[in-house]
Amino acid sequence: MLKFEKYHGTGNDFIIFKDALGFDPSRLAQNVCNRHFGVGADGMMLVNHSDIADVKMVFYNADGSIAPMCGNGIRCFAKYVYDHKIVEVQEFSVETLAGIMKVNLYSDEKQNTQVTINLGFPNFDNVVGEVILEVDETSFDLSTLTLGTLHSVIFTNDLEALDIDKYGKAIECHSLFPLKINVNFVEVVDFENIKVSTFERGVGRTLSCGTGSAASAVVSNLKGFTGKKVNVHVPGGTLIIEAKDKGMFMTGPAELICKGEYIYKEGI
Repeated sequence: MLKFEKYHGTGNDFIIFKDALGFDPSRLAQNVCNRHFGVGADGMMLVNHSDIADVKMVFYNADGSIAPMCGNGIRCFAKYVYDHKIVEVQEFSVETLAGIMKVNLYSDEKQNTQVTINLGFPNFDNVVGEVILEVDETSFDLSTLTLGTLHSVIFTNDLEALDIDKYGKAIECHSLFPLKINVNFVEVVDFENIKVSTFERGVGRTLSCGTGSAASAVVSNLKGFTGKKVNVHVPGGTLIIEAKDKGMFMTGPAELICKGEYIYKEGI
């Protein structure tokens, strides 16, 4: 049996293991994230030792694929390692496949844990840039960039009317993106607020995507729709994204849902 804890960040939920030695992490992720035969989650994280940061986060999507980074996930990871005294300071560094991330934990006025992450700078190299895709006789203007992981951003006037699952899946698996891509649909509310719904690579539609929210804020600002600081409203809550001289900063909650022991079974 494996001891686990389950967290969520604005509805994006994750299983965290401190010790999963001897298990195939890809298969473990597929099994434990299964919402019918496992615990159920959007992703799984492992706590590892780091030689270049205070701690290392290894992240797997629900389909077993490894991901460079996860914005909501790293906030939950930060709370986990702090609560377990793996790291005993509130400001520390986390090694990820996307680089070293700086995190800062604090309590808000309601004593809920909030975590601020420096996601670094958006990267527009080695992406397709601005492109128009035709999907089921519907044209989509995509902006692509890397921020922790690969994202596309699409603006719409009515997020509720759009079939996110249909178009999200089609764009995620489009031949233009051989490694697949995260798809963020964005509705601009005003200069300080946007709504975002994300179809995540290897997961599907989720209640929130941290790096997707940040990528959406980046493109919204570049197009002049919003300022450098914006409230990103996702189905699972609200994230604050701000562009500063040292990178893109994301602030949001991290909450423990439950803890227990997972009985691993093959063949699910």
